[in-house]
Amino acid sequence: MFLTRMALDENREETKAFLHDTGRMQREIRAAFAGGTLQPLYRLDLISSRLWLVVLSRLRPTMYQLHDRYGYPGVFPSWETFDYDETLYEAENGTNWNFELTASPQGIMPDRDPNLTDVHWLTQWLAHQGDQCGFELKSAEVPEAAWIPADDAYILEAVWTGVLTVRDQETFTWSVENGIGNGRENGLGLMTIARNHTFWED
Repeated sequence: MFLTRMALDENREETKAFLHDTGRMQREIRAAFAGGTLQPLYRLDLISSRLWLVVLSRLRPTMYQLHDRYGYPGVFPSWETFDYDETLYEAENGTNWNFELTASPQGIMPDRDPNLTDVHWLTQWLAHQGDQCGFELKSAEVPEAAWIPADDAYILEAVWTGVLTVRDQETFTWSVENGIGNGRENGLGLMTIARNHTFWED
């Protein structure tokens, strides 16, 4: 597995259009891989006051086109790719990890349900996911939870950060590689883990 991040220049008009068109984002991220058929996990992260596209994939992506269209001019390369298998290999049973997850507990819905943005409910949902995904939730915060448009409907996007303990490494690794929750086609489901606060600090 490879974990890639690329800085996005939000001042470029083309970047603004890219960020507001989920279908376009999906197509262009897939195009970064040979054949254009691989569906990687991805999300948008705000790191050090910059917006980053974060991609988790089984193949190493080719980010040149994305950089030319949406990266910072004159900054090359504007992306980094890491071998994520090393991190997942170290996620043995009983080890504790800081995590960040952007996911949806529900599929696409015709209307927004304010009850689903309740922090307690979202925390309980993630704890239940842990039972199925090979980890125990030790602590969690929900800094963001909002409904976003999706095909003339809505999908709930939430961000969790906290600490987890790996209980079943095989199941946990599979879950991280394949995504957690719903809305993976909308850039949701990607969990990153790190010994320090974030993966990028390791």
